[in-house]
Amino acid sequence: MAAFWWPLSLALAAANRGANCSRKRRSASRGDMMRGKKSGAEKQAARRSGEFVRSVRRNLRQAHRILVRADQEARRCYEKAGAAMLDAKASSGMSEEEFAAWLAPFGLSQDRLLQCLELGQVTFDRRNAGVIEREESRGAKERRDQMSREAIHREEEESERRQRELVQ
Repeated sequence: MAAFWWPLSLALAAANRGANCSRKRRSASRGDMMRGKKSGAEKQAARRSGEFVRSVRRNLRQAHRILVRADQEARRCYEKAGAAMLDAKASSGMSEEEFAAWLAPFGLSQDRLLQCLELGQVTFDRRNAGVIEREESRGAKERRDQMSREAIHREEEESERRQRELVQ
């Protein structure tokens, strides 16, 4: 009879615990078998930690974007400065020594000066290539316009000739 009573008592106890006990008592009755629920303070601390992680990541992304934009902007400024340096040299006809003396008051390091001149040369070449392309495209457009004027003139002459033939 004891063997029969024991499984039945476990089943009734389990049913009662599930139906009538609160979660805290249920987790307390299970003891060390299952990990207990987190307290409110633990949940709040975990939430705060997650917020801090998101904030740190967001700020690091923003700092990276700012650095990239600053590098791009600095490069553009060096390009413009280098192009202006080369324009000044070309327009004034300075020798290399005069050009070096003219650049000295700017206080650029050798590396920065080389960077400016290299980027300026690229900009200068690109600008000159653009001028040449525009002149070429303008010439091509004028040739097309001339050709179309000639074609229009030929068509008009052709239509006049046909009209005269029809009249005769």
